[in-house]
Amino acid sequence: MKAVLAVVFTVVAAGITTADLWSKKAVFELLKVVEVGEPPRVIDQERYVVVPKWFELEANYNYGAFSGWFSEHTEWLAILSGVALVIIAAIFCYQLLQEAGPGWLFTIALGLLWGGTCGNLYDRWKLAAVRDWIKWFYVSSDGKEHVWPNFNVADSAICTGVGLLILLEVLRPRKRLEAQSAASQPRAGAPKGG
Repeated sequence: MKAVLAVVFTVVAAGITTADLWSKKAVFELLKVVEVGEPPRVIDQERYVVVPKWFELEANYNYGAFSGWFSEHTEWLAILSGVALVIIAAIFCYQLLQEAGPGWLFTIALGLLWGGTCGNLYDRWKLAAVRDWIKWFYVSSDGKEHVWPNFNVADSAICTGVGLLILLEVLRPRKRLEAQSAASQPRAGAPKGG
């Protein structure tokens, strides 16, 4: 079972990294992105509407973390990403060494985190910026566009992995209470004390 979980972790992590890097390259080519400078910045691109007034493909370089946070410290973000990869792998290996081992969702969550972090680390290392291309927004009745910061497959995987870890943590006390409750109930057919 633990060997299967190790394969699942590896396949999820490698799959997310591959999907992220491939999608960035493919979308930037599809949009015919024109960029200048180092680190690069987009100066022109074609527009690609997926769902009018909701969802478009739009190439963008993010020099920081979410929505440009810490954009003046790209090198530190790259180092932090590398450290995160080591920590995620160490947590998974530690869990594999435990008697019970990690569960399926925990394994998938760590694979998503590792793959997403690796995809963005590649961009930070190679380009000193992360390529984002998913643009979600809505247009209010006054015609104003309200945009969520552009993101990519790696960001989606990281958020999903974190969401799974939070869900597992929230559900953990309930499972423990249910197990304790079941253990304290008399078994069917067991004699009652008297």
